[in-house]
Amino acid sequence: MSEHDPALSAEEFASLIEVSKGEAQREIPQLHWERLVGLGYAVRRLGELGLTASGMRRVAAGK
Repeated sequence: MSEHDPALSAEEFASLIEVSKGEAQREIPQLHWERLVGLGYAVRRLGELGLTASGMRRVAAGK
């Protein structure tokens, strides 16, 4: 993670982890998935959330 990556709250990062597990859009708050999509960490495809390459790197970084 670089110094230019936007800060995520602990709850938002937990939501990012849930998205990485698949089918998380029902389990995370709408504001979280909207922010994750807005930041480019997740994308909605056919009503489902999935991680982008940036999201995968963020999960791998653990922050």
